[in-house]
Amino acid sequence: MEQSLATVTQFSFSTTMLEQLAHETQESAASLRTALKRAVPVVVQALAGRVSGPDGPEAIWKLSREAYGANVLEPMAAANHVSWVKRGESLMRGLLGETYHFTVLRVATAASLGQPAAERVLVAAAVATLGVIGEHSQEQSLTPATLAEWLTREGSTLHESMLADTGSNSSIATVDRTSTPPFTEPATTGACAAVGGGQTYTPAAALVAARPAVRWQWGALLLAAVVLGYIFGNWNSGLFGSEKAPAASVPVISAEAAKANNAATGGRYDAASGNYIYDTGQPIILRLADGTTQKVGANSTENRLYTFLADPGQQVDSINRTKGWINFDRVYFEPGSTTLTDESFMQLRNVASILKTFPASVVKLGGYTDSTGNPLKNFQLSETRAQTAMLAIAGMGIDINRIQAKGYGGKYFITPNTTPEGRALNRRISIRVIKK
Repeated sequence: MEQSLATVTQFSFSTTMLEQLAHETQESAASLRTALKRAVPVVVQALAGRVSGPDGPEAIWKLSREAYGANVLEPMAAANHVSWVKRGESLMRGLLGETYHFTVLRVATAASLGQPAAERVLVAAAVATLGVIGEHSQEQSLTPATLAEWLTREGSTLHESMLADTGSNSSIATVDRTSTPPFTEPATTGACAAVGGGQTYTPAAALVAARPAVRWQWGALLLAAVVLGYIFGNWNSGLFGSEKAPAASVPVISAEAAKANNAATGGRYDAASGNYIYDTGQPIILRLADGTTQKVGANSTENRLYTFLADPGQQVDSINRTKGWINFDRVYFEPGSTTLTDESFMQLRNVASILKTFPASVVKLGGYTDSTGNPLKNFQLSETRAQTAMLAIAGMGIDINRIQAKGYGGKYFITPNTTPEGRALNRRISIRVIKK
């Protein structure tokens, strides 16, 4: 490929494809082209980071070959088009995590688009990039390993060009990804605490309380700078859940403080996907005993599971087996099926990494549905979903003898099934430690 991946992807959007996108979004082709110039580099960097994670090369190799085989670089039939739009959105939500909405906002601002249109452009960029990668992979007979090497080079080259383009007057902050500082206690800002062979950091509360009030305009500008700096400066450290050396600037809290916040978990119902989107709380850093780290929320599945395994004061209740269940907050299935969505694998990988650092532990996965439909079919669906999640974790290096799976259908609902939100909450996968 003589031109860069980002360049080829941008020019892969034919006039017909742009007109179709313009019709869908009710925006001008010129604005959409501007938005694509912003969105495509984001996608390339995210995919380049993904291939450095567990199972990344194989996943991107397979997905890109599928995209190319589906002719995503050409106008598609309606059913195929809708399917790939959904897959592209799931992929980008999984890759970008909590920065997804900020990225959409940045694209919208750069191209003067509405946020729904900007989100659609980001998804279109993701699908097209996969198609270009798949075409290149097939033409060059790339293996997953050689594809990963090429994609990593593309991401590095793009990152360097972004650094050169920003200049001293740019408002976009960047960070050298090759020289991430070690996880150390910031001077005079709080205290570190050892937890189960790992470590968490708690910022000093006084610093937050002492922060002077500012006018909202300056606060908004500061927030924008921080968000954009996070997006462009922390691709490797924030997208895929596990790495060796976290940036010291990321806020973290202690496991004790996290436990106090667990009861406050909230969220919202997403009508488009039919899923409940959990609020995982204040971002924290978990540093595991093997030196890897995870950026998660204080109320997240990962933090609650890790805290239970690491805290000797918390023991398995062998009498009441309904206690100790922890709901996964980012594991979803395609509607009515047993197929995990793309973004689900990030949390499953995080859980697998935690279980690796507690080799004596044994866990049980529970699958649940809402109460609509046939009870027997619901039971079978929940059983298969639990087994699917079990096999996914086992495929990430955990002995399958350490994982059990059981479906419970519509039993043990956590909220009434009278509303779409309630039904979404009841459709879930949970995990319980049965041996520490």
